[in-house]
Amino acid sequence: MKNENNNPRKSNIIGICVSQLQNHEVSGLTHTIYQCARANGYQVMVFGCFAKMDFPTPHSNGEASIFENIPMKDLKALILMGQTILHRELLLRLRDEAVAVGTPVITVDYELEKCFNIRLDYLSCFKRLVRHVIEGHHRHNPYFMAGFKGNAFSEERLDAFVEVLEENGMPVVQEHIAYGDFWGKPARRVCEQWMERTDDFPDAIICANDTMALAVIDVLEENGYHVPEDVIVTGFDGIELIKYCIPRLTTGRVDQEEIAEQIMHIVKRVETDPETAPQSVLVPFHILRGESCGCAPIHFQPSNQYVLELNDRIDRKQIHIDRIFEMMTEMTEGHSMLDVLKRFPECAPDMIDGDCQVFVNEYFCRHTDIPISKGFRKDDILLLLEQRDGKTSLPLLKVKSHSIDMIPQEILEKTDRLLYLPLHWQNEVYGYISLECSDKEFDYERLKDFMMAMSQILGIVRNQSQLYDMYIRDSLTGLYNRRGFYGELASRMKSLKGKKCYIFLASVDLDHLKSINDTHGHGEGDVAIRAVADALVEAAGDNGICARFGGDEYVAVCLWNEGKVPEDFVAGFQKRLLLWIDDWNQAENKPYELGASTGVILEPIHDVDDIDELMKKADDNMYDCKVRHHSIRARRRVYRVQGLRLDGQGRF
Repeated sequence: MKNENNNPRKSNIIGICVSQLQNHEVSGLTHTIYQCARANGYQVMVFGCFAKMDFPTPHSNGEASIFENIPMKDLKALILMGQTILHRELLLRLRDEAVAVGTPVITVDYELEKCFNIRLDYLSCFKRLVRHVIEGHHRHNPYFMAGFKGNAFSEERLDAFVEVLEENGMPVVQEHIAYGDFWGKPARRVCEQWMERTDDFPDAIICANDTMALAVIDVLEENGYHVPEDVIVTGFDGIELIKYCIPRLTTGRVDQEEIAEQIMHIVKRVETDPETAPQSVLVPFHILRGESCGCAPIHFQPSNQYVLELNDRIDRKQIHIDRIFEMMTEMTEGHSMLDVLKRFPECAPDMIDGDCQVFVNEYFCRHTDIPISKGFRKDDILLLLEQRDGKTSLPLLKVKSHSIDMIPQEILEKTDRLLYLPLHWQNEVYGYISLECSDKEFDYERLKDFMMAMSQILGIVRNQSQLYDMYIRDSLTGLYNRRGFYGELASRMKSLKGKKCYIFLASVDLDHLKSINDTHGHGEGDVAIRAVADALVEAAGDNGICARFGGDEYVAVCLWNEGKVPEDFVAGFQKRLLLWIDDWNQAENKPYELGASTGVILEPIHDVDDIDELMKKADDNMYDCKVRHHSIRARRRVYRVQGLRLDGQGRF
């Protein structure tokens, strides 16, 4: 797997793709990998989200958009947390993109060809756990709580249970095996049914995961049974919740430090020898002996401390939720997207601790008041907002995505871990947030709430902007309609109040629109209408206010302070408009010829009410132009054959 990329910035950056970050075990493993990478001199970029990606949904597709921004060619290695991203097609796509640029791929708990696979040895540990119950504690009537019927993990652990029973010469009783679907409520229902048996009661209940085991303990104690005196209960996976429970659950847990060390070992091997062939590594699970099997005495004091800790987390969660609602109320009070973003510094500091950057795409910027350049391409993104060293700014910088260059060098030098999270609403992707998070563990539940709130805020405001845009813009061309034109003009003139103002006004008509519609259909008529709109925007420039008043009628306005009027702007406008149309005709080769008549004026103006009088003057000039165009069009047909072009005055 030879690395074909010679980018020097690739030397120490490891990428991690992970979902379900709010899960404590997932975030804990991610943090452990980061700490190990840091100790070995590597930086980490975490591309994360919160959805359960087992199959595509509009929400999970929106969450998965974060993986579209991975700078594959800039990474030393890419880690796929396959136990959290269960959508195989997505994993295969990420693998292929990385391998194509010579970046080695390491999977965790998910086997893929062409990858270094870190496999977790569930099976041997689960067998040891079953033997521990049956042989170590001499249990003769064990029951088994499986997960989902047909699930690979569930069936594997059931097979292990059956195998140990057979090793000990014990019968396999089907009535002693049930499926609790890996969740608490189904497990409770199964256990309640077991409690109804008076002649065949279990002396041990072995569960395929911890969640079901904790539910079983609750049911047993509700029915007057004691764990482990009457019934031994065991789980598997070692989830965080077990530390809050009495009795402490006996379970199995993977060695996260071993996973991280194996990842670093692979990265260094490939770094030394890029031709190293992908292979699989097996990481063991360990039995955590607790009170639920009788191996440890019950200690109330630590558990009480855990309860206090949990209660504190619940209180902080409620405070956070209240603040989220306040933030949503405050930020949606803005009348525009820029208003909302300007309120970000007031609302976000207690939500995001540290530096962050907000990037948005062209889809998000469209139909908002966020300025984007005309050359905004599909892969471009906008650095919309930045919070650095406690200060927030709106840089509005266009950057290229899929590159490490989008991150300022000073940030890369400052931190060794960056976290990227998606901004979206369902499958409508707005962009993403980059968070600097060196040597800290986030409260990912809190971060999930914040990201969902931000996405919803931006979605609400964007929809409001879209609705308002529909109110002030022409749906066919995207230009202002009459209402939007006068509103924008009044706003511009307000900013120039008290100053002598000069206005350039152009009245433009699309020539022979009725003939195009009648001869070639209204579809071609729409094409012609949009083409003249594009020509008008090009001719007016960035300072222009362009509108379609209806049918074949257009208006363009530019405003300047006294002494700021560009020299020869009037002649330049007409030249740009006519040349753009002439180029379009030659490039499109339509069965009709696109043409436009213009009337222009440049005069001082003091009030927006004067516009109507100026429009009348421009219209009079435009009609004079129409008469002149009849003869020009006839000459154009002759001279085009000779390869000649119109100049800005309509001459050849």
